[in-house]
Amino acid sequence: MNNKPLVAIHCLVYNHEPYLRDCLEGFIAQQTNFPFVAIVQDDASTDKSADILREYAEKYPDIIKPIYHTENLWSKGLVERDIYAAIQATGCKYIAVCEGDDYWTDPLKLQKQVDVLEADDSLIGVFTNNCVVDAEGNILKEKNDNLVPNRTKTRYTLRDFFRYNLAYPTASVMYRNNHQKEKGPMYEHTKNPFLGDWTSWIILHIFGDFYYLDDVTSAYRQNPTSLTHTLNRVERAKATWDICASVADILPQEYDDIIRHLRDRSWNYIYVAHAYRKEHQYLYAAYYFLVSCIKAPRKTIKYIIRYLSKYFHK
Repeated sequence: MNNKPLVAIHCLVYNHEPYLRDCLEGFIAQQTNFPFVAIVQDDASTDKSADILREYAEKYPDIIKPIYHTENLWSKGLVERDIYAAIQATGCKYIAVCEGDDYWTDPLKLQKQVDVLEADDSLIGVFTNNCVVDAEGNILKEKNDNLVPNRTKTRYTLRDFFRYNLAYPTASVMYRNNHQKEKGPMYEHTKNPFLGDWTSWIILHIFGDFYYLDDVTSAYRQNPTSLTHTLNRVERAKATWDICASVADILPQEYDDIIRHLRDRSWNYIYVAHAYRKEHQYLYAAYYFLVSCIKAPRKTIKYIIRYLSKYFHK
C-alpha cells in the first residue's frame, strides 16, 4: 500500500494559541480518498501554541507532522526554510496552505481541489471563496462577493490576475508541487515581509492558470495581532515600489506591458498618501496626494471616485 501523501498542508504558527485548535480541527476533519499530511511549524511561539501542537501530533500522528523552533526564524528571513524542506521530503504532488489563525470550514475542501487539478494538468492551482470572522470566530462576512469579477468565470490567467487586481485567500489555495528549480530563484528574488502571498501567486501563475471554486471552504480571521494588521502601513506602501520592480524582473517578456506598469513608480503615490492618512500623518498625506495628482492624475481621480462612492452607498 502506498502511504505517500498526495497533499501536504503548509501551516505556519506563531502565537496562535487562541485559534490553533480551530485550524488543526479543520485539517483532521478532511474527508479524502487519498492520504495527506499537515506540516505545522511553530516558530518559537511565546504562548502555548507548541503545547497544543504536541497534543494534536500525539493524537493524530499520521496527519499532524510538527516542527518546533526555539528561535524565531521569521525575524531572520528563514521561516520557510525548514517547513519547505519537510514538505519536499514528503514527495507530495500538491500543497495546500493555511496559517495557524485561519481555518477550513469544508471537510471536502482538499478532495474538491484535488479533483479539479487531477482533471486538468494545465492548471497550476485552485482557490475558493471564503468567509471572514473576527478574533472570537464570529462571522463578519459569510461569502466574499467581490473576490472575483464574475463568479461564473472559473479559470484565471496571469493577465487576469493583474487586470482584476486579484487576491486569492491564502487558506483557500492549493497548488502543484512542481517546477521547483525554476521557482526557487524567483521566490528568493521577490521575497518580502509585506506581500509574500501576492508574489507567490504571481510566480505560480507563470507556470499555469488558477481555477476558481465558488464554494466557501475556509475562514479568514481578522486577527488584530497578526503581521498583516501590525505592519506599518506607510512602510508597506513604500515597499510596494521595490516589490513590484522585483516581480517585473521575473516575468516573461510576453508580459512587457505589465512589466512596464510594475516598474512605473507614479501609480503608487496615491496609496502612499492613503497610508499616511491612515496613520494620521496628514501633512505627508497631503504632499503625496499632490504628487499623485501631478504624476498620475487618472489613477488619482479613479481613487477619489472609488473612495467617495463608499460614503454615497452607506
